[in-house]
Amino acid sequence: KYLILIFIITFYSEIKSQDSLTMEVLQPYTYTFQIKDKKLIGKGADFLLKEISKAQFTMIGEYHDSKRISKFTTSLIPYLNQYGYKNMALEVGPISGHILDDFSQNIISELKELNDKYLLREDDGFIHPPIPFFENIEDAQFLEQAKIYNWNIIGIDQEYFNGYKMLLDEMYYNLSKKDKKSIQDIYQTVKDSLGIFYQNDFEGKQKLSISIKRSSTIQTFLNQVSIKKKNKKIISAFQKSIDIYYLHATRNWYENNFERVQYMKKQLRVGLQKNKFDISKDKLLIKMGGYHLSKGFSPLSIYEIGNTLYEISSFYGHSSLNIGFINRFYEENGTVKDALESNNKYFSRFKNLIQMGKKEEWVIIDLRAFIKGLFYYPLKYKCNYFVKDLIQRYDILIIPPTEKNPTPNYTKS
Repeated sequence: KYLILIFIITFYSEIKSQDSLTMEVLQPYTYTFQIKDKKLIGKGADFLLKEISKAQFTMIGEYHDSKRISKFTTSLIPYLNQYGYKNMALEVGPISGHILDDFSQNIISELKELNDKYLLREDDGFIHPPIPFFENIEDAQFLEQAKIYNWNIIGIDQEYFNGYKMLLDEMYYNLSKKDKKSIQDIYQTVKDSLGIFYQNDFEGKQKLSISIKRSSTIQTFLNQVSIKKKNKKIISAFQKSIDIYYLHATRNWYENNFERVQYMKKQLRVGLQKNKFDISKDKLLIKMGGYHLSKGFSPLSIYEIGNTLYEISSFYGHSSLNIGFINRFYEENGTVKDALESNNKYFSRFKNLIQMGKKEEWVIIDLRAFIKGLFYYPLKYKCNYFVKDLIQRYDILIIPPTEKNPTPNYTKS
């Protein structure tokens, strides 16, 4: 009798769980909006702004180099400012964050000048900006919007490996005229060596972090510029970045990711404390790659900064909003493509959710509505592991309208 009963319950639950996340199931929890003249318009806008107004931490878990997400951020900042947000954390190093924070309100031209001075180009045309994710005009625009409201910009990641020339120059420029003159020769030698190290990395001969760790000339330069107190923070950030990249270069991938995430958390704490941020009540916008802003374990099997902020807000009796992004339609060589028609495995994994995307409108799906039916018996829905994992890690999912190429903010060679 027990076996029959178990069979009936199991069979019934399995039958019930065959209801997948169809469009009909998703529709009641899906909203659309548009962005016009930097204003969010539509039912989706009302839903989103209501959720953000309640949140202590708003997390934009982006896919990188997105023109749409940067424009979305630009439009969102004035609303966030009304809700009391005054700080923004970014996936850049702490020194890079200071550089961005020190820009005037003419940020587009200042970033272009910075990019033109330090941007690296590989032989195949691939470019590396000195500050990651700020090589396009749309990226400069959301930063410009934040500075209009006098927001604080906080860099919390390791320094990007292609910004090392910029960091070395920062250290050199901080010196007095006398000290500059005394180390001018070694300064030039270090810059020349770094150029060779980059080329060796691009050609697959030796990883940049390994070359730098083995360079006694660079170490001598760092020792000499450390006489300036202001340079000690730059040196610390530079060396930490090298250490993190070195772990990757030596195939210690878990340690590489773990150390990077721990460093992010430390630098966020340092940046917030510097700005006299009250962690029990003040509000923060953070914009980073989606993995880093996950609740729970990220796909890298690490409790990342998104989980930390989620737990902090909950601890103090507030809420947070973890936003994930995925795209459906995108332009390629002037033609609009549909990710649902792609052979890309990534898109096929999330087709249940991607199907809700639209060419001309922004789409929001409230993922929280499916937690109970996916993880508590009697099961109501059934979907693949990747969709279930995404639903666990984010509160809402945003699908931008047709993704277009961003506008370069550097001189094309």
